[in-house]
Amino acid sequence: MYEHLRYLKKRFGIRHLIFYDDQFTFNRQRIEDFARMLIDRPLGMTFNCVVRAEHIDLDLLSRLKAAGCWMISLGIETGDEDLLAQHRRNVNLNLLAEKIRLIKKVGIRTKGLLMIGLPGETEDSIKKTMDYVFSLPIDDFNMAKFTPFPGAPVYENIHELGEFNEDWEKMDCMHFQFIPNGMTKERMEELFQIFYKTHFLRPKVLWNYTSMLWRSPDSWSRFILNITDFLSFAKSNKRLRCT
Repeated sequence: MYEHLRYLKKRFGIRHLIFYDDQFTFNRQRIEDFARMLIDRPLGMTFNCVVRAEHIDLDLLSRLKAAGCWMISLGIETGDEDLLAQHRRNVNLNLLAEKIRLIKKVGIRTKGLLMIGLPGETEDSIKKTMDYVFSLPIDDFNMAKFTPFPGAPVYENIHELGEFNEDWEKMDCMHFQFIPNGMTKERMEELFQIFYKTHFLRPKVLWNYTSMLWRSPDSWSRFILNITDFLSFAKSNKRLRCT
């Protein structure tokens, strides 16, 4: 891992990368050794990673911070504990909140990984998720639209749990192909946008992003060059398609 980073820095001038691996911290000794190498022989690089709440503590987070960790993502899925218990074992939102606060304590940004439209989702469960997320020091989040894929246990009886349009061109977690019983696609889209806009219009979030832009001339230039596309997305929630 260290040699891979060294090559990327030397050959391509890479300064930051993301370890998009849900089990990044599963083998603790491996990550401790990796962090120690980055601390002892710095490469001038920063990184983001994904962790599970039960794998991290203050000591490991401090090592990751010293090694150059800039942001950590954690899977939250939903802030409704009853709904989450239907889809995951050993649910403990209090533990998750504790670990998120611990990450912020050591000076690392936090990102929540959320999912909207799970079987059993209601307006009330979405409200609970908003309240939960907004009560925590989460800097950013990514919210996927639930998509049932063949092979997942929930796929076997998915048609009993809601309306499912198995259009593979749109099964990318960015379209509502599944609508839970009791909900409509139009309302799901509306709640999705409300969730995002409520987050990004909060004063502390706006100040956070403004501070980052102020400290990075490169970010300012990219933001200004793409301001039209950004405002278009903020208004319509329609992503640009690459051609």
